[in-house]
Amino acid sequence: MTTATRILKTDPRNDSASRVRLTDLSEPIGSRFESSAFEPLTLPIGPPSRCEQQVDSRLDSALAALQRVADRLHAQQDDWLDRNQQEAVRLGVAIAERLLRRTLAIQPEAIFDLIRSALEWSVGTDHLRVHLHPADAGLVADAALPHDAERKIEFLPDASLTRGDCLIESLNGQTDARLEVILQRITDELLAE
Repeated sequence: MTTATRILKTDPRNDSASRVRLTDLSEPIGSRFESSAFEPLTLPIGPPSRCEQQVDSRLDSALAALQRVADRLHAQQDDWLDRNQQEAVRLGVAIAERLLRRTLAIQPEAIFDLIRSALEWSVGTDHLRVHLHPADAGLVADAALPHDAERKIEFLPDASLTRGDCLIESLNGQTDARLEVILQRITDELLAE
């Protein structure tokens, strides 16, 4: 017995017993399905094979339409998830930036860790010029910042930089360790996954 023959019922609203109506058994009467733009399927009673073929044909076209709608919903869900993931990454990085800037304001000596990390990126040169915000440059000049004895490192104040920023010049080029650049790299790496 096919699906079509299981859901064919005599239409009690029809005076003639010679017609049948396709009924959705999962929806209560008066539901959204009944009030929607779908028209009830009525077929004349005839040889079972002919009715089954007509009902199966209508069901196949309805199922194809439902599949297209489901595919569109899945595509929209994927887009929504991608957008939310991007926003979550951006929000997380923005929070990290605020925490980092607040830490630098409260504990200015945290700049030493940032400088050490930037110096690790600049390998293969024996003379470096490190540009820092003037307050950071003064802090580094007053402290005994341990550095590699094989390299000459010169710390220079640069008013164009903000607290926590660091630009390193060498014969091989420039290492940009400004906070906004570092955070953008982190964002790009997280979004590339």
